[in-house]
Amino acid sequence: MKNKKFLYTTGQFAKLNGINKRTLHYYDEIGLFSPEFKEENGYRYYTCFQTVQLELILTLRKIGLSIEEITRYHESPSGTFSELISEKKSLIDKSIKDLLNTKEFLEQKSNKLSLSLMAKHGKIEFVTLPHEKILLSQPITGAYDDSDFSVAGDFSLRLKSIFGLYDNFGSRISTEQILKGSYHSYDSFFAYGRHDVEIYDTVRPAGSYLRTFCIGGWDKLKEVYDMLCSFAAKNNLTLYGYAYEEGLNEMFLKNKDEYITMITVGCRPSNASA
Repeated sequence: MKNKKFLYTTGQFAKLNGINKRTLHYYDEIGLFSPEFKEENGYRYYTCFQTVQLELILTLRKIGLSIEEITRYHESPSGTFSELISEKKSLIDKSIKDLLNTKEFLEQKSNKLSLSLMAKHGKIEFVTLPHEKILLSQPITGAYDDSDFSVAGDFSLRLKSIFGLYDNFGSRISTEQILKGSYHSYDSFFAYGRHDVEIYDTVRPAGSYLRTFCIGGWDKLKEVYDMLCSFAAKNNLTLYGYAYEEGLNEMFLKNKDEYITMITVGCRPSNASA
């Protein structure tokens, strides 16, 4: 046998492919994967070309195929095995989607936590927000009575059926109600859509918004909305559309006085056309 520098011992081949050499011995014993060359003195050598074959076996093990299933395929490839691989590919696609959804969910929670750490009661700031898909519940009264809790339960089930994992939803109230001082006349619950899901009920347009925070119970919201309206009037702004209320710190809440509600509402110069 010539050109041994292109061949690998069991130990070398195991190290090259990041596995235990005992695994290679086992695969050889059961006839699943053996060295390309076996000398009379017992020395065994693998070639670099066998790496591809080994990678296939290791990949099939990672996606859940048993040694027996892989051995049967190795001995007699069949359409049944092809169907099995297609099924595993579908499972992998689903796992990838689930992981991406989990990542997005955690990013949303992380972003809300960051906002809650910077929140100051009544502080108002300008923000520019992108176009956002919005899902809406059935109408609510704003009294948060049995009727509203029933709507919330149905909405939660709907979100779970669409997204699986979803961020907590909030409430929205029209600026018409805000300007009338009817701060408890809510329109509906809402939740943000996702870029990979085409199911949504309306959109929150891209543009300029005012953002403020209410720290404390719902009885504090009137105070914050009064400040928001005064700020808009002082700066010659018109509030339009809806104010979106989102809880930021439900996971870390110890008492209602620490509850943080973020309020986001569209604004434009009062002399601008609608």
